[in-house]
Amino acid sequence: MSDVSPTVFIIILNWNGLDDTLKCLASVEKLDYQPRQVVIVDNGSSDGSPARLKASFPHIPLIEHSVNQGYTGGNNAGMRFAIAHGADYLWLLNNDTIPEPDCLTRLITRANADHDIGLLCPLTYHYGESGRLQFGGTIADMARETFFPAHDPRTGDPDPGALPSLLWGTALLVKSSVVQRIGYLDDRYFAYHEDVDYSLRAIKAGFHTAVEPTAVLYHKWATSSGADSPFRVFLLTRNWYLFWSSHLTGSSKWTYPSRYVAWAIRQAVSYRDSGNPTAADACLDGAWSALRGSFGPPENRVTMPAPLKHLLLAHPYFWNHLLAGKLLTILGAAASRLHRRP
Repeated sequence: MSDVSPTVFIIILNWNGLDDTLKCLASVEKLDYQPRQVVIVDNGSSDGSPARLKASFPHIPLIEHSVNQGYTGGNNAGMRFAIAHGADYLWLLNNDTIPEPDCLTRLITRANADHDIGLLCPLTYHYGESGRLQFGGTIADMARETFFPAHDPRTGDPDPGALPSLLWGTALLVKSSVVQRIGYLDDRYFAYHEDVDYSLRAIKAGFHTAVEPTAVLYHKWATSSGADSPFRVFLLTRNWYLFWSSHLTGSSKWTYPSRYVAWAIRQAVSYRDSGNPTAADACLDGAWSALRGSFGPPENRVTMPAPLKHLLLAHPYFWNHLLAGKLLTILGAAASRLHRRP
């Protein structure tokens, strides 16, 4: 193995998050790994971020977009810049994160020791909540069409046997060979689920993924969009369909749309019943957009017709069971009610 350390390009995406970005950049400057090069991508911010970032960090390249191109478009621009300038590794680092000074060194040490690893990330803890694990890997349950943590939910300890693990884009280290083989993030996602999609694409291409438990990073939660904002709910709902319909195989792939709509109805009812009707609306629009094949920027949102929304939310039990293939459950419940009548 060469004694020359690989070059890492750290790509930080900013969208109206100047304060977080400045703090992240300050923490990155404390990293003990060299050689590294930071690249900032501004995604059409309207808060004066570009001018301030240029003034505070004139030595850091700044790629400016006139409009928000999402997590995918922003990071893809940074990744292309890094590849063009000879990057060995690309570290996609959220601007609302704070890595420990040795975080990158530990990631590179692990990645260099295992040539099969293509994607790697640190253990991620909730910012300001010492010891509370936020992310230690995700497993895609293809049979149940859902995700579950690759760590013990009771203790937070990583499960070394839970492989292969899909990784978040919060602090995703990517070997340049992965980009050369599978390309860039899928711009259809815009934001959310593009990271697990990229992980699964890398795994299918023969790469391994891993979480390095000695590398530690702290992450603020949903600072750019809000946990249950209509913007986030719409994209999460829409992209849920894109992920599963892209990766399911056989009969499950062809029968998935009806199960997806049943899931979306349950999600919308949950938002409505918790007092968030705008999120419920965004959820149904996300499902409608997905089924219409309208992906990419949220401006491509296709609104579900109001009468259809009313029909689905007025009788969610019926539609959920019907679409989930549980017609016998509906008929049984109806028969039971008729039997109980005096």
